[in-house]
Amino acid sequence: MSTPRQLNILVCPLGWGLGHASRVVPIVRLLLESGHRVVVAADANSLALVKSSCPYLETKFFPSYKVQFKRGSSQLLPMLWVAIRLPFINLREHRKLKKLVLENHIDLVISDNRYGLWLRGIMSVMVTHQLRVIPPRPFKFLTKASEILIRHWLKRFNHVWIPDNECAGSIAGVLSSPNGLTNIQYIGILSRFSGIAPASNFKTWEMVVMVSGPEPQRALLVELAANLAHRYSIGCLVVEGKPQNGSELRVVDRIWYAGHLPDEQLAFVLRSCRYLLVRGGYSTIMDLVTLGISGLLIPTPGQTEQEYLAHYLSVKGLFRSVPQQCLPQLDLKEAERRSIPLHSEYSGSQRLKSCVDGVVFRL
Repeated sequence: MSTPRQLNILVCPLGWGLGHASRVVPIVRLLLESGHRVVVAADANSLALVKSSCPYLETKFFPSYKVQFKRGSSQLLPMLWVAIRLPFINLREHRKLKKLVLENHIDLVISDNRYGLWLRGIMSVMVTHQLRVIPPRPFKFLTKASEILIRHWLKRFNHVWIPDNECAGSIAGVLSSPNGLTNIQYIGILSRFSGIAPASNFKTWEMVVMVSGPEPQRALLVELAANLAHRYSIGCLVVEGKPQNGSELRVVDRIWYAGHLPDEQLAFVLRSCRYLLVRGGYSTIMDLVTLGISGLLIPTPGQTEQEYLAHYLSVKGLFRSVPQQCLPQLDLKEAERRSIPLHSEYSGSQRLKSCVDGVVFRL
């Protein structure tokens, strides 16, 4: 087989939280190691996270749509507003993509959950674990229609890479199960912790809290976790998921905070704590599975995907979960960090490389 030429590759993660940026890190690393020019286009916070792992990366500011949640447990109106706007958002992003591709001489576009980022004549890849969505309860009757719409959008891409495994190794459950598409490939678990050696001389805390997702639910989780640490009088670190704020540690009212931690330090902190509380986003779950540890999942209230994952993985025996509103009464034993058995398919590095090579050699 001949050696592939150097390609100009555009990678565009969704900016809804940091999970989408986090899981493109192993893709970006692999492309850079293979000698390709990689341009990451995203919002400022996502760019800061990817650059913390790949410091010399070329970046472009290309923000995606935002969502603002309410303080209550029902997010019906915010999610409905996003659903109404999404076709128009996709069209706007599609038009802007044309300009980015022309200006940067792009050969391949890899997007994460940004449905408008495909172009005719340019190899386009979508990374997503959601081949179907779970509508809020009042809109359950739209489940089939939403599947048809997602299938329509995903057919526009040359390839759909699913960061999950089939059957027994799946951690996304029904979300990633096949829905009639013929362009899908399961690439295994994606994590920025793949292949790294955790730090060995960093500070430890009894309780670690990983925060992510949209406001105001992010701030509410921080407040509830701090109250929990005070109630049990234990040392606590809150990793805020704000890489733009840097990795400097600070203490406020006996609680330690860090906007972000380098991958090696974060892996050490997560593996060494006694109690671990995390937002139930899919990328966070993949990170913990990669590290072989389990913590307490706290889904964003009203976010049906996270609520489903929390229930599915609890039944599967991999994680425990609790609704956010129950944190004030939590028995901290429920949040004890545990080791979890690793399925032989959980590591996706070889499958990812095979999929990337398969696309690159076609160009």
